[in-house]
Order: sequence, then C-alpha cells, then structure tokens
Amino acid sequence: MTGVTTSVDSVKVQNLTKGTTVTVPSGNTLILTDQPTAVDALSTNDGGIRISQNTNTGTSTLTFYASETGNTQVAAYAIDGRKVVGLTTRLEAGNNSLESSLSAGMYIIRVSGTGYAYSAKLQSQTSTATQAGIRFLSHTNVEVSAPQKSKATPITTTTMTYNTGDQLLYTATSGTYIASVSDVPTGNKTTSFNFATLPTSAIPAGTFTMGSPTTEVSRNTDETQHSVTISAFRMSKCEITNAQYAAFLNAKSIGSNGKYAAGAYPTQTLIYSASSLRLTYSGSQWIPVAGYENAPVIEVTWYGATEYATYIGGTLPTEAQWEYACRAGTTTPFNTGNFLTNLQANYNWNYPYNGGTPVTTYPGKTQTVGTYAANAYGLSDMHGNVWEWCSDLYGTYPTTAQTNPTGATTGSGRVIRGGSWDGFALGCRSAYRSSTGPYNFNYSLGFRVVLVP
Repeated sequence: MTGVTTSVDSVKVQNLTKGTTVTVPSGNTLILTDQPTAVDALSTNDGGIRISQNTNTGTSTLTFYASETGNTQVAAYAIDGRKVVGLTTRLEAGNNSLESSLSAGMYIIRVSGTGYAYSAKLQSQTSTATQAGIRFLSHTNVEVSAPQKSKATPITTTTMTYNTGDQLLYTATSGTYIASVSDVPTGNKTTSFNFATLPTSAIPAGTFTMGSPTTEVSRNTDETQHSVTISAFRMSKCEITNAQYAAFLNAKSIGSNGKYAAGAYPTQTLIYSASSLRLTYSGSQWIPVAGYENAPVIEVTWYGATEYATYIGGTLPTEAQWEYACRAGTTTPFNTGNFLTNLQANYNWNYPYNGGTPVTTYPGKTQTVGTYAANAYGLSDMHGNVWEWCSDLYGTYPTTAQTNPTGATTGSGRVIRGGSWDGFALGCRSAYRSSTGPYNFNYSLGFRVVLVP
C-alpha cells in the first residue's frame, strides 16, 4: 500500500505500509491488506522517460526515445493498478514528447512501442485538470509541432486508435491551423484527425445593428435594421481556394460527378467540373487550373460548401455572423466607407456606387484571394470577388433584438452575401442580401467558413 493516502473519519494516513499501527476515532476500524500495486506490477525504468512538471498548469511533460517508427501506446495507471487514461498513436523514431494532465496523486506512466518499453513513476503534485488526459506534443524530426505538419500540404490526416473508456482529446490550434476529428468513439475504434492549413481571424463578441438605415442609397426593403448580439468566433481570412477545395475532394475520393456518397447529402452534387473553369477532374483526381490555385473555388453548391466546412470542423457563417464580420465595427454602406473603389475590391468597376467614378477596364474574373486590403478584422474580399454561401434559409428579418440568430425556419433559398467580380458595387454593400437554391452553382459563387474560438 506504499504511496496510498487513506482517510478514516478525520484521520488521514499517508505512505501506509502493512504492519503500521494507526489510532483512529472510537467506533472506526482501519484494515490493511497486502494488495499488489501498479508500482509492484510494472517494472520501472525512470531513465527511459524524462519528466518535467509545470505547477502553474498542473501538467507534466514526458520525453522519451522511440527506437523505431510505429504505433506507440501510452497509459497512466493509478497506484492501485487502475488504468486512468491511454492513447495510441503513430510516432517516428527519435525523441518524442507527451503532455499529461492528471489529478494530484502517484501514477505509473507506461510507454511502449516497437523495440522499446519504458515505465516511470509520476507524482502529480497539484492539478486543475477536470479529467485525465495525454496528448502528443512534438517530434524532433519535424520543424514544428504536430498540428503544423500541414505546412507542406493543404490537408494532412493523422490516424489514432482509441480503446473503450479512453478520453478523446484534441485541439483546434492557432489562427493558421485547424484540427478536427470526425467523431467521438464509444468503443475500440480508429479515427482520423484532419489538420488543415486555414488562416483565420478571431472575431470578437459584440452587438451591432444589422441591416441598413432607410437613408442608405438604393437599399432594399428586406434590410430592416435590428439589434443583434453575436458570440465570438473565428472566420477564414479568405474565401476557400481551389487548392483547398481540391484537397478535400481528393481526400474523400469524390469523382467527376461531384457527389459524396458518405457525406450528409449523398445525392447532391457538391461541385461541377468544366475545363473552362478553375477546378477540373483529371480522371483520378481534382486539379486546380494553373494560375488559379489560390483563387476562390467556384461552381460549388451550398451542399458542397457545407460538406467542406464539416470536414474541417467548422460551419458556414450565419447571415448575422457574415454581416457582423464584414462590417468590422463600421456602419457605412461598405467597410471601406460610403464608397467602394477599384483599388478596394474586385467587382464590375463600370458600375460604382452612389456617384463613384467608373473605371471601364476591370479584371472580369476572380482574383487571387487577399489581393485587396483586409478589413479591420483581418478579413479579405468581404466585398466582391465571389458571392459567399451562408448557412441560413432566406427570410424576413425580425424587428426585435436577437442573439446569435440562425435565420428563417422555413424557405427554399439559402442566403448569399458580398457581391462578386461581375456584379455592381451596389450588391457588395455590407447589408445587401440575396439568395438562391442550395443546389445552384455558377462562376461567381463561393464561400468561407467559421469555427468556434
């Protein structure tokens, strides 16, 4: 029983050993039994695992050497032999690090893989952890931490195996890398983590006036102003590109018909391929047309936009989120002020807004995302380039204050926002609303995504 902390009534006895005599309050009995412990059951090799503790966070960092590449099992056992938490992951040969969060107490940490096995005692002094956890941190053979391996490719997948009772923990990382997992296994199961390169901006919580004032030039009657409170979220800095969308299509083995049999909408076409556009199907994979890799994906339906958002662990923005992010604290027709010039957005410059100066030669096509200056929230192309799908059904605005509204409950059209490269400046206004059927697609329709903070 060495190492056990035992309480009887108000008496607490630490490091209890068989044969110890303890005086307890009248009417209480303390019985000692000779029970094998995790320390007895597992041989320890404290030299094989190097442990450092952070008392501020209540976490411990464990570093060890994997002699061969392959699956590695890591588990923490309580002093009575119970397995507290475990993780299986594939590691490369070399030094590796893990972080554990365990409640206060004594544990045995067991690490084993092809050609190696280590055990070490870990005394967790203090911890704020609400549940036990172990997560992979880094490997010396890569330049950056595991979630950032996706620097080399648009999307990479890491597969991990979980057993019944294990805690599934994952992190949605910085404003550049997004980690998502498809589900939470209830039994023994192998599941995939998708790490996607997706620069995002943190959009703070706040309250704004949605819609346009009756004095705004050429406004529409469906832009009734009302107060909306929005919770914080993250939004992709740019519209999703052809390269990013191609990586998703290829990862899911979606063929030339653009349908995703295993998705939420198996009968719906996600995207349409044509050699004259920007993303084509070669017979075995989807390939962006040269020069348009970083232009916004087009010819994508609402279903296709939604499936991509789900794949990276996000959603399409609600209409309220979109307008709040577009305005970025402004109340003018555009987040650039009362006008939108040819230096600020990609639209048909022949048709400026409210007396602006026409420019007869305009791009006439989508532009590489981020070509124009971002707004105050760091978001590019919220005006022009391509229309952007929102999650909402189109409907009449409420007239009362709302909190995180999600749009109409009935209807057939899905909201699109922001205007496009072939449209007038009028349609690029922050408050301008339009909609189309979720199955529709065209050369000026794309999307961006949002994620929880």
